[in-house]
Amino acid sequence: MVIPLERHRGAAPLSQQVVAYLRRAIDAGRLPAGAKLPPIRDLARDLGVNRETVADAYRQLAVLGLTESGVGRGTFVRPGAAGASPGKPASFGGPMSLSRAAAAATALPVVDYAAPAGAVRLERLVPDPSCYPLDDYRRAVDGVLRGEGAALLDYGDPAGHDGLRRVLVERLAHAGIETSADDVVITGGSTQALAIAARAFCDPGDAVAVESPTYPGLLATLASLGLRVAPVPLAADGLDLDALEGVLARGGVRMVCTMPTLQNPTGITTDVAHRRRLLAIAGRFGVPVLEDDFQHDLRSGMPTAPPLRALDRSGLVVHVGTVSKSLFPGPRVGWLVAAPAMTSAATALKRGMDLTSSPLAQAALARLCRSGAYDRHLRRFMRALAERHASAVDALARHLPAGSRFTRPGSGLALWVTLPDQLDTLALLPAAKQRGVVYTPGTLFYPDARPSSSLRLVVGAADPDAVARGVRALADAACAALSRPRPRPARADRVAIHV
Repeated sequence: MVIPLERHRGAAPLSQQVVAYLRRAIDAGRLPAGAKLPPIRDLARDLGVNRETVADAYRQLAVLGLTESGVGRGTFVRPGAAGASPGKPASFGGPMSLSRAAAAATALPVVDYAAPAGAVRLERLVPDPSCYPLDDYRRAVDGVLRGEGAALLDYGDPAGHDGLRRVLVERLAHAGIETSADDVVITGGSTQALAIAARAFCDPGDAVAVESPTYPGLLATLASLGLRVAPVPLAADGLDLDALEGVLARGGVRMVCTMPTLQNPTGITTDVAHRRRLLAIAGRFGVPVLEDDFQHDLRSGMPTAPPLRALDRSGLVVHVGTVSKSLFPGPRVGWLVAAPAMTSAATALKRGMDLTSSPLAQAALARLCRSGAYDRHLRRFMRALAERHASAVDALARHLPAGSRFTRPGSGLALWVTLPDQLDTLALLPAAKQRGVVYTPGTLFYPDARPSSSLRLVVGAADPDAVARGVRALADAACAALSRPRPRPARADRVAIHV
């Protein structure tokens, strides 16, 4: 089989090109139901790529429902596969086709989280809805509507509601960040802030250094912008700075993305020495740093160092924040803080994306903060979060199989759990769901979607009893999997979840 591959700088990953070609062949009927795909070894040889590239492509096709395979049988096109692939990259009924960026974004991993009723949901990085301050927020909305009226239902300033920007300046000052309202841009959650920063500094095909593991939403955002990722591993104390220095020395990296406080998914918080060295490295190479401080307000009681933005003396740091994890995500309120030239560009890019974020949601948040209701909520939520962490740590220590380990961040919404190496948490998920718990498999957090024995548990998403019950269900599923005889490895038949 001959598959034309583009190998120039900026081209989509080779495995994604293989997937796109085979999907088109299946949709067009050139590969009919029952057709056998070439063995991985043979196709890799013919294409001049390594076997894992083809194996990854075959895994994606399997999860798309286009192929099926079995040990010793090979990989075959499934009946009914033609025309059934979600997000088909090929056509819209004419000569049009999706861009490389769109094709890359649709090839990122997703997981089916459907689970039996009653399962403990610990996969979404959001607070427990029972902790939402609904009455306070309702009063805030009513109050700003009475005070500012119809103006809050019109388009607002692309840079954001002036009242909220001033509130944020005051709150950021408590963290050591000295700024002005002119240097703050309100965004549609922190995800849009990430996208704006990436568009401000990078052109399609450029590389962005990211932590590995990292937030899947960051990977999706970068892919949608046509950017490449340059993974930098995490060490026990945070981003591996020696590895980062090597990545930047090779050139081509236009931005570094990092979460120095309560990193997602690991929960790692770096110390001040680590932060200063990171800034020194970035400064030496002249590469801007995006500091995603998305859980800043959940660090209460932790011995945290000042944010990177507070330590920055060169204007390299773009500080990003949100209330999605400390309050609730629905209003989609985030922000970025940067040097004046950057905020001017960010405002223009924001205007081009969606004109403005909701003036009503921004004004309501400003009122919630000024009234003291937000801080009262934080104190209540932090107490609830401490109980959930204690419940999770106790249950994990009691029930996980030997050889497991987990982080103890002390705060934040999530813990990072690593099971014995022979387990793959993606493959384990269906059994865990049947036993009554849903989590996020570790493979989703790695840019190369590698098999992983790790997983993320969002302990802030359920009450303490439910968290403990979910951990016991996870442990039961893991112990049951470990007790089964291990089949002979067949990497080509492993199923990873992609769209």
